[in-house]
Order: sequence, then C-alpha cells, then structure tokens
Amino acid sequence: MDSKRTIDVLPLIRMTVRIYKPVEEVWKSFLDPVLMLQWLGNEISADIREGGEIVFQGPNAPTCAEIEGKWSIRRIREDRSLLLSWSIMGVETLIVIRFSEIPPGTLVEIKHGAIPNEAKGLHLPEHWTLLLANFRSVVELGVPALRFDYSNYHPMRVTMYDPLEVRQSVVINAPPSLPFDVWTNPEKLKHFIGVERPVVDTRYGGIYTWWAEGKGPVVFTRIEQDQELEFSWVYGDEMETRVYIRFEPVEDRTLVMLHHYGFKHPESVIGYDIGWASILSELKLVCELGDSGIERSSLWEEVRL
Repeated sequence: MDSKRTIDVLPLIRMTVRIYKPVEEVWKSFLDPVLMLQWLGNEISADIREGGEIVFQGPNAPTCAEIEGKWSIRRIREDRSLLLSWSIMGVETLIVIRFSEIPPGTLVEIKHGAIPNEAKGLHLPEHWTLLLANFRSVVELGVPALRFDYSNYHPMRVTMYDPLEVRQSVVINAPPSLPFDVWTNPEKLKHFIGVERPVVDTRYGGIYTWWAEGKGPVVFTRIEQDQELEFSWVYGDEMETRVYIRFEPVEDRTLVMLHHYGFKHPESVIGYDIGWASILSELKLVCELGDSGIERSSLWEEVRL
C-alpha cells in the first residue's frame, strides 16, 4: 500500500459513532457479511478485498433508483481504514471510513464526499445516521435499532398518491418512563437530539423548542405522563403539522409509536420518514446504552487515504 495521498477537496458529510467494544472486534464486525444482514441489507454479497464489492439488496437496504445498492472497495489499509465508492444519482462518490481506538472503545469515522448538489433531497445524512445506529446496536445489543423500509422510498419522484403522514415505531428494552423522560427532560434532550438549550414546559400549550423558533417543535398540544405526548411542528415556511408519540408498554419493554400528520401535500413529507426513523434509532441507543454515540457535521475538507 502506498502512502497517504490527496483524493480531492470536496464538501463532506462527516459523521462519527462511538462503540464500546475493542477496535479489532468492531473492524471485523463491520466487514462481516453475516452481520451486514442485520444493519446493511437483507441480501448481502461481499467480496472483501481491494477491487471487490459489497452488494446490499432487500427492503431494508439503503438503495433506491438514485442510490446504488453497492459499495466498491477502492482501498483497504492495515490501519483499519477503507476507501469505498458509492454511486449517488449516477455519480461515483467517495467514502472514507476509519476505525480508531479510543479507550474504552472504538471511534468509527465516516467521510462521504463528491455528492451532487441535486442529491440534497435524498437526505443522505439521515441514512448514514440510521446505518451507524443500526451497526452500533448490532455490535453492542445484538439486534438492529430500527430497520427502515426502502420498498417505496422514492423522494425524487413524488406523486399525488404518496402518503400525507409519517408513521414510525421502535421497540425499547425499558419501561415507558425512560423514553418519555428522554423526550421531555432538557438535559437528556441535549444528548438525544443534540441541542444546546432546549426549552421544555410540560403543560398543555407549554413551549417545546429544540433548536429555534420555526425550526421544529413549538408547543405541547397533548401530554400524559409516561403514556403520550403531542406537539405542534413548524419548520421554515412549512405549514404547521402535529407530531404524536405513544409509549405503549409491552411486557418489560416499550413500543414507541410516532405519527407525524397534518401535511397538505405529499412533497411536504419528503425527508420526514427517514428523518424520524433515524431519530427513533438514536432514541433506542440513548435509552439502552446511555447515549447514541453519534455526532455529525458537514464541512469542506481533504479526503485522504
């Protein structure tokens, strides 16, 4: 293998996830085709070598008409790093993945660049969040966090027959009081949603804000301790909608059901399906492992391998 070289200077999706397992175990798990069946796709064909391919298919694989169901392996390095290519809207984009030891565990870093501007509507950061959450969940909990159904995922080809609502759910190994608290406790919201100064007034009509006015939740419109909550939602110039969350006990676990409704046009729903799925996957990690371990940002940076 030759020394580090500059591939290109590109705008990146940059994400990391902390996994509390030894780096060698996490590296091997990531390249294990059997484990890929739980976090990457329902059908896997993996040729793990430089020049090989990882093909992922099935209803839970992150692929659609604009996202190819295949990673081509450009380079594998002995320091546990990969250079992959992934065709997005017909453009070969580059992914650098590094596995670093950070006692008492491993930091997995993803840099995904050369993404066409037209691909913004695909919401790739949310897909990566879900992939990383499922991978961490498989490694640490033995099961994926939440498998998203890509069967009818076509955000670039919305029709008048597409849904006017979002329904997602996740099963959490904890009583309802814990996920309810994560949604409504300002200190826990900082780690769950990743906001610095959330405002939470747990009364009917009480202010509920994550980022800023006009960027998400507004006020509570329903709240029953450990059972359900509902809040109004406004983002940018979108019309006001509602987000209803039900916490249903199932033996010693909780089924968290989310319903985002009130949309007037199918195109307004774009992004919320995968967005809420990624948030619920992180909710499971926060409740069962203490935090999601996922951090994200977009920046300009050299991609090196």
